[in-house]
Amino acid sequence: MHDIKSQELLLSTLAADTYSLGSHWIYDSDTLKNLTINWEELNTPHVTWHEGKGKGDFTHYGDQIIILNDFLKDKTSFCVEDYMLHWREEMKTFKGYLDGSTKETIKNIDKDLGIPYGSNSGDMSIVGKIIPLLKVSNSKEEFLTNTKLFAQATHNNADVLEAMDFFSNLLLEVLEGNKIEQSVLKLKEGYSKNIQDHIESGINSRDEDTYLTISKFGSACPTEYCFPSTIHMLFKYDNYQEALIENAKSGGDSSARAMIIAYLLTAQDSIDIVPEQWLAFNTQ
Repeated sequence: MHDIKSQELLLSTLAADTYSLGSHWIYDSDTLKNLTINWEELNTPHVTWHEGKGKGDFTHYGDQIIILNDFLKDKTSFCVEDYMLHWREEMKTFKGYLDGSTKETIKNIDKDLGIPYGSNSGDMSIVGKIIPLLKVSNSKEEFLTNTKLFAQATHNNADVLEAMDFFSNLLLEVLEGNKIEQSVLKLKEGYSKNIQDHIESGINSRDEDTYLTISKFGSACPTEYCFPSTIHMLFKYDNYQEALIENAKSGGDSSARAMIIAYLLTAQDSIDIVPEQWLAFNTQ
């Protein structure tokens, strides 16, 4: 499904993640303002959670996209049980940061609690990791099922699952040639009041300063913060580079927002919107 386009979306998403590394998980406004960063280039990380990472590396989110993509390379469908076995083995030697959702999921697997093993984490970053699933989904319905299973595997949380369904449907709408803004408005009424409120908040803030807006919503990873911030970005910017620079300057869980922004803007356009220097990421 969308085989050629999915490769562009994958590259765009990975570029967004590696670009975000420089200011990822910085929450202090003074620290953000005084970072020694060239905002138009890839940068080294500035927090201890990414110790050992360098310019061109992924955050642990990008690392996990690579794990999913590698698992699916010789597959024609997504078996979540097989994926979780593969994922657990990968986590034994994983050198990236082990966040709360990963640690809790590992414990659930080792206790053999059964599928879905996923944590109750409300972290929305999982929504940014879905692109490899396009190539093993032969229909819209299969893609939506696969993204739900993928979320449940590590983030079995009601808020995350609804966000996953929304952004998966939004991606499909855009891949069919529809504009992002029109598609958001079209889909909005089919979701809970919480999601509708997040969308309204994001749209209503489109003319406001991005840093102040994301600070107001909350720049951390929970869905209640990340969702309206992402909508704000999608309605305020149509330029990939500008959007991700302003997003990165807002700090916090910038990559969680950036990955979604990246694949949607690229779905609406093409890989040509991604700065060439941001595609110079490390894959080993």
